[in-house]
Amino acid sequence: MLPAKRDKDQLTLENVHEIFERWRKNKTGRSQIPEALWKAAVSLTDCYSVNKIASHLHLNYKDLKNRVRGQITFIELPVAASIECTIEIEKPTGERMRIKGNCNVVELAREFWER
Repeated sequence: MLPAKRDKDQLTLENVHEIFERWRKNKTGRSQIPEALWKAAVSLTDCYSVNKIASHLHLNYKDLKNRVRGQITFIELPVAASIECTIEIEKPTGERMRIKGNCNVVELAREFWER
C-alpha cells in the first residue's frame, strides 16, 4: 500500500498525500483511517511540523499530535548530584532545548515535549 521510499527510507509529504487521496477515493462510508496511513503520517515528523502534515493531509491536528506524542519515550538516567551535564533535545518540528548544569533533567524534558 505504501510507495517506494526515498533516501534513508523516508517517505515524502507528497507520497503520503497521494496515498491518503487514493484511500479516500476508494473507501466506503465513514471508514477509520488505517493504521498504516497514520504511521506514514507520523513518520513525516522528522522533516515537517505536525501542523504542516495535518494541513496538507487533511487530518485532525490534535489526533495527529496525540499519535506523535505516543512515539516519545522517556528514560530516566541516574546522575550523581555533583556532576554537571549538558543535554540537548530536539523535537521533530525543529524546536530545541539545551539543559546545562545540575537540574531535574527529566522534568524539564517532559515539560518541553508536552508543550
